[in-house]
Amino acid sequence: MRREDLSRPFKSIADQRLIEKYLEELRLLNDIIKSVYIIITQADNISKEELEKHIGIINNSKTEIELIKKDALQYISKTSPSLYHREDWLRIATKIYNATDKAGGVIYRLEYMVNKKWQIPSPIKKGLANLTDNVMKIVNEFVSALKCLTLEEAKISERFKAIDQLEKKADENYRKIIFTVLESNIAASSMFLLLNIAEMLEDISDTITLAKDDLHIILLNML
Repeated sequence: MRREDLSRPFKSIADQRLIEKYLEELRLLNDIIKSVYIIITQADNISKEELEKHIGIINNSKTEIELIKKDALQYISKTSPSLYHREDWLRIATKIYNATDKAGGVIYRLEYMVNKKWQIPSPIKKGLANLTDNVMKIVNEFVSALKCLTLEEAKISERFKAIDQLEKKADENYRKIIFTVLESNIAASSMFLLLNIAEMLEDISDTITLAKDDLHIILLNML
């Protein structure tokens, strides 16, 4: 064994296989959030066909994530004697799934608004787009952190710091959107849905950030 191998956090093969399952879930989650971004930015002129295409992508991604989640839980159950940090991995699995569920909720609310032809004022649309972009970046940084788990602590710590910074930015975006929506001259029904969408997006950023904390615990226990 090389000296540099001794300086890296130890991770069992079981952990590595579980990470691969989580990475696939996160890839699909990011596909859903990308569709959210497209629908938000094109909400006023997106065609029915384009909307249905994105809804189809999202439904397929959700189905795949559901299957991966079941597979991951079965895997954790079967490999529990050889799986390090079992409880932390279970918490991460739950948080990834909860984030996916929230993303699905965002899509259905957007679909309703588009089908009703309810306009989203430009300032609100811009705010939601910025928040969604931040959420995508948080998911991507979490993916990078998972991939860095066997590398030097400094590299994964950089990813953790980036997630924390992006989460603070997402909180700022969320607060701005709330006041922008409340000050807009729109119907109460539109206001309710837009506030709900913003809250769900912010919840996703919080959930992935909490998953980062679970991953940090795993890393600390590996050192």
